[in-house]
Amino acid sequence: MNALIDLREKQDGEIYEAIRDLYEEPLKVINLGEQPITACIGCWDCWLKTPGLCVMKDQMAGIYPDYVNSHTVIILMDTAQGFINHQAKAFLDRTIPHYHPYIEMVDGECHHVARYKRYPDMVFYYNTVGLTNTEEQVIEDYLYRTAYHFKSKAYRIEKEGSLQLRLLESRKAKNQTVPFASTEPMEKLVIYNGSPRRSGSNSALVLEQVLETLGDKVEIRDLKQKEKWEEWAESFKNEKDVLFFLPLYVHAMPSHVMAFIEKLQTSKGSISFFLQSGFPESSQSHYLEAYFEQLALRIGRTYLGTAIKGGMESLKMRPPIGQEKMIEPLVKAIASLINKGSFNRLEISELARPIRYGKGMVILFHLLGKRVLNFFWDQQLKANNAFEKRFDRPYE
Repeated sequence: MNALIDLREKQDGEIYEAIRDLYEEPLKVINLGEQPITACIGCWDCWLKTPGLCVMKDQMAGIYPDYVNSHTVIILMDTAQGFINHQAKAFLDRTIPHYHPYIEMVDGECHHVARYKRYPDMVFYYNTVGLTNTEEQVIEDYLYRTAYHFKSKAYRIEKEGSLQLRLLESRKAKNQTVPFASTEPMEKLVIYNGSPRRSGSNSALVLEQVLETLGDKVEIRDLKQKEKWEEWAESFKNEKDVLFFLPLYVHAMPSHVMAFIEKLQTSKGSISFFLQSGFPESSQSHYLEAYFEQLALRIGRTYLGTAIKGGMESLKMRPPIGQEKMIEPLVKAIASLINKGSFNRLEISELARPIRYGKGMVILFHLLGKRVLNFFWDQQLKANNAFEKRFDRPYE
């Protein structure tokens, strides 16, 4: 069976028959665009408490068996602000239960280990009206990258008269095409915290230290406070300097951050980004960095750059002194941005190391690193009485 999952706000059934003609197998149509998909909150329950099972009870949870057991999953999505919209991002975020917390090394990068024996091909369709050529490439590269991590082949349906199916291939991220700019020293920097968690998140720990160090030079806004989005989107138009501080989440921003970005209008001023991720290598963040560069151009803001820091998942495992030592260079980079009106490029380059792991580190990982990481996850599973279920495949 193949599953067609329509995430679009305005669904049009005419395309279904045309897509059916591309395949010999039966096609099951699932409409998920009528109701919002609940955003993943990063609770890790699907890894550590109910292995393979999402705790959310919504329309998305009901289609997990269709996804896992299909030969091909065709995803129809909308775009917004030059990227896939928040509904499509929420869908991809919520596929995390299909993978283990355990890590393996692939081409010098960390990947989550597969939970199931096989995964469906992922086929993407979206309207390109209003996209620049670069934005279209950034979206395509991101979708390929997501499928690559999800152990799936990636295809795109293009409409050129009749529908055409095209296999997507690996490309270098189109990042660092917009140079870091600079501005005057900042009187105040508005920082939007994009963590899907509230208290206890890595983002919160870092930003607490930022606030303690920089005081009234920063204003921190937690994007989990959805009731304030309209007010903040309106004030954004008059804010001189803004920074989005967020975790890398299923290879891009968390879906609620994208939902807020969709509300932003063209305005003057500067914009910068700070990405922190659990994966140590900064190459994981390059595809989102490429989008943020284009977003700055789209909304007319001066792009001050994107700082990337990997390996942040170890922050919580460190004693207080170790946490302070890890957080210090991040705070220093933001302080430099405020006091000088620009990121210190040398500091940013240091934060971004390693870009990828070399052969020596890959060998060391296979000898020692995998055992250490798996021990951490196993301890968490045992603490939640879920260790015996860790290899469950509930939707198979």
